[in-house]
Amino acid sequence: PMTSRWGARALISFMVVLLVGPFLLLPIQAFSDEWRAPAIWPQRIGTRGLDRVLADSLLPEAILNSLIVATIASIVGLIVAWPAARALGSRTLQTSWFIILLPLLLPPLVIGEGLRVWFLRIGLADSIAGLVIAHLVFVVPYCIIVLAPGFTNELRNRELAAMTLSGDHGQRLASVTIPALARPIMLALALGFTISWSQYGTSLGVGGGVPMLPIVFVPIVRADPQVAAVLDAVVILPPLLVLVASHRSGVLRTS
Repeated sequence: PMTSRWGARALISFMVVLLVGPFLLLPIQAFSDEWRAPAIWPQRIGTRGLDRVLADSLLPEAILNSLIVATIASIVGLIVAWPAARALGSRTLQTSWFIILLPLLLPPLVIGEGLRVWFLRIGLADSIAGLVIAHLVFVVPYCIIVLAPGFTNELRNRELAAMTLSGDHGQRLASVTIPALARPIMLALALGFTISWSQYGTSLGVGGGVPMLPIVFVPIVRADPQVAAVLDAVVILPPLLVLVASHRSGVLRTS
């Protein structure tokens, strides 16, 4: 038991280093005007990367578009996922789960290019509406995964009791269902926002003409590591704020 405990701690520590280490290097990389290998520390510190990001006229529009699309996609994704999650919550439908999870097994760029062919025909390509619909392909499955376990038989019995007493669907939803699923709902919104915010493949395929933060960010990664580090901070800030807010509100707590 002691050996297993130390092994688990070592594995957790290793994973923490892998996950946290790159984030700790971001501030150094972001302010490194010159950092040539094999030097451990930058040869020159400066704000060239920050200055270039602030001078980029396309970046504010890309951030705004990404915020709009991610916010709408997370809310619509929750609404669309709700009936499917309710239907799957207390049942074992392996085929249905396979169909729902299928988009998560396919490369986003392939889905984006496939959708673009149809979106060009119906006038949704290179539009905010088209981007939201394309992002829903990935947002909805994640929302279903988070919501479905909450629709238990116990919840159904409580809903039935509420309907027997009041007979009002709206009151049942407000007084029983939503309070019981508060955590899954908030987690689904947070996860949906994060998935949409970071979508590159579908954003490029469907909305290549609409500035989006991932599209602006990816070409810079290899071209200029310092500017890429500054943009990294911009990319991870909203998901990080969502994570902190979720933790403080108790959404991520197990008890």
